[in-house]
Amino acid sequence: MIQLSPQDLPVGQPLPWSLLDAEGNLMLGSGCVIPDKRDLALVFRHGDVCRPDELSEAENDPVAPRGRLSAGPLGLQVGTLLHVKLPGESSRAAASRLIGFIDQGLFVTWPSLGGRDLTIQAGESLLLRGFSGQAIHSFTSTVTAACRSPFRYLVLSSPAEAEHTPVRSAARVPTRLAAYLVHDNDDEPFEGLMASGLARLGLLSDLSTGGALIQTSAPGLAVGSRIRLRFRLRTASIDSDVTVNAQVRGAPAGSEDEEFPACGVAFDALGERELTLLQCFIYEQLLSSTRMTV
Repeated sequence: MIQLSPQDLPVGQPLPWSLLDAEGNLMLGSGCVIPDKRDLALVFRHGDVCRPDELSEAENDPVAPRGRLSAGPLGLQVGTLLHVKLPGESSRAAASRLIGFIDQGLFVTWPSLGGRDLTIQAGESLLLRGFSGQAIHSFTSTVTAACRSPFRYLVLSSPAEAEHTPVRSAARVPTRLAAYLVHDNDDEPFEGLMASGLARLGLLSDLSTGGALIQTSAPGLAVGSRIRLRFRLRTASIDSDVTVNAQVRGAPAGSEDEEFPACGVAFDALGERELTLLQCFIYEQLLSSTRMTV
């Protein structure tokens, strides 16, 4: 990643690359527009802002399964996102997916990080994490075969030294996710409001499927008012735009910031697509923040 300064970013023009936080998480997608200098200041308010290296932009996963099949070891289903590390590695975990299983092993896609495949050989031990729907499971497996045809994948031994961390149903995750916001009485499509500069930027944190804390560059939002939000989520290396309606709630204690006020927002009932994307994003963030203790 390449660290940026406010002078590196155009105001009022489409971004030439995605903006990432210091951990590599997506903040604002390429092609999005930072409306004015106050929005730009908000983007940098809580830490470093980076852009990807030319080769590390997220790519769509060409082998990600489209459906859910039966559960395998530890209750993990085919299609489950897996985070993978080599023992002793301190960098971010690579991404893989469970594509099949047998009594004595797992089949997974070749782990990749930033669009680059890890260098892995048969006989190596791996640390893995996956979400079963109720808990995050951490375990070790040995690479029994590294296959390259008909595509690159690994055959792993049965999970060993497994530990699990239960996940509560209303899980919240910290984020630095930029979101466009407009008042709900604006009937014009989001694209038109963004092009005309009427959509302002906010910064989402403490995100759940029920709502979030939002910090804005505009004057404080009135409690009880209704807004629309659009933000981009990166799940399984795929970027998806999400639009939700929400109601403004009061600011929680300890969130005072006179320059950039914050308030809570409660999402309206989400459609199936939006709910699925938010759940996937939250679970992936939980995977990233859960330590591999095995």
